[in-house]
Amino acid sequence: MDTQPSLGDLVGNPEADPFSVARNIVLNQLNFMPRSRKELETALAKRNVEAHVAKSVLDRFEEIGMVDDVAYAELLIRSRCNTKRVSRSVLRQQLRQKGVAQDIIDEALLAVSDDDELRMATELVEKKVRALSRLAPEVRKRRLFGLLARKGYHTGIALRVIQDLEASDLYETDTVAEIG
Repeated sequence: MDTQPSLGDLVGNPEADPFSVARNIVLNQLNFMPRSRKELETALAKRNVEAHVAKSVLDRFEEIGMVDDVAYAELLIRSRCNTKRVSRSVLRQQLRQKGVAQDIIDEALLAVSDDDELRMATELVEKKVRALSRLAPEVRKRRLFGLLARKGYHTGIALRVIQDLEASDLYETDTVAEIG
């Protein structure tokens, strides 16, 4: 019975083809989630893959479109905007940490407008304000500012969102209690 060697068998085996080992490591990494080229380079280096082998394998993966930092940056931005609702500054920092080139980051971040940031900040606050409804207004405001700051929104957006919220009925939870 002829079986395919596992990644563990290949990595520890000095007779294994280094290019096969590198390809298997990259495929294993990409199987979990998309990754930037830099993340894959790091993973290969940790597994003691020689630099020229890593470069050759990663170049080939780029040629066939399996490693694409532009697509990766766009995907990460879409995902984080939809789930975490973080600001452009946080997205920029996260992409830098992933090793994406600055020009790719700048281009990908054009997809997030000022209106998008304002909308995401507003959604965050609207979701959180219900949980803070029993707190004093100043405490509520301070916590909402903290939330927006942790998500990377600058003071101008935080002030605008919280002022808009104060002017709306969402912030005035006491009126619901008075009606009942």
